[in-house]
Amino acid sequence: METQLQYIDIIKLAVSSMATLIGVFLSWFLKYKYGEYKQRKIDREISHSKLIQTILDQLLEEYNCQRAFILQRHNGGKYKTGKSMTKLSTSFESLEEGVSTEFKQYQNLPMSLYSNFVEDVVNHKAVYPVVDNIEDLITKAFFSQRGSKSSVVYPIRKGSEFIAIVGFEWTHKVEKLDNIFSKIEADVKSMGDTLSKLL
Repeated sequence: METQLQYIDIIKLAVSSMATLIGVFLSWFLKYKYGEYKQRKIDREISHSKLIQTILDQLLEEYNCQRAFILQRHNGGKYKTGKSMTKLSTSFESLEEGVSTEFKQYQNLPMSLYSNFVEDVVNHKAVYPVVDNIEDLITKAFFSQRGSKSSVVYPIRKGSEFIAIVGFEWTHKVEKLDNIFSKIEADVKSMGDTLSKLL
C-alpha cells in the first residue's frame, strides 16, 4: 500500500513538472511567434529598409541622376511543367523631384522575358550611355517606357548568388558616363556587399 502511494506521488510530481515545462514552452513559443521577437524582426526590417533608402537617396544626389532603383529577384510560382518561375520586382526607388515613380509598373517581371538584360547586368555590361542605341528591344523598351535617356545597372550578389539589381537612370538628357563610370562601379561593388546583407 505504501509503495502504491509513493508511485502516485511520483506520478503527481511528473505530471506537475510536465505541465510546468509545457507552460514555459508555450509562453516562449507565443512570445516568439506573436510577441516581442516578432516585433524585433519587424523593427530590424524597417531599420534595414530605411538604411537602403538612405543609400539610394545619397547616390541619386551624388551621381546627379533622376532615378535610382533596386529590383529584387524572387520566386514567382511554377509553370504547368513544374519548372519554377523567377521574377524581379522593384523593392526600392529614389527619385529626383518631378520624376515619375515606376515601382508599381515593375513588379513580378519574369526573368525569362528580360534574360538579355539580366545577362548584361550579371556580366557587368549593363552600361547604356544612350538608351536609344540599345540593341535588345526588350531592354530598350524597359528604359524607354521609364523615360530614361542613359542608365547604368549592376548586380547585387550574396556570395555567388545573384539576388538583386541596382540601377541609376538619367531621364532629362543623355549622360556622359565616362566621367562617373569608374566611380559608380567602385561604389556599387562596396555597396553591393552592404546591400546583400540588408536585403
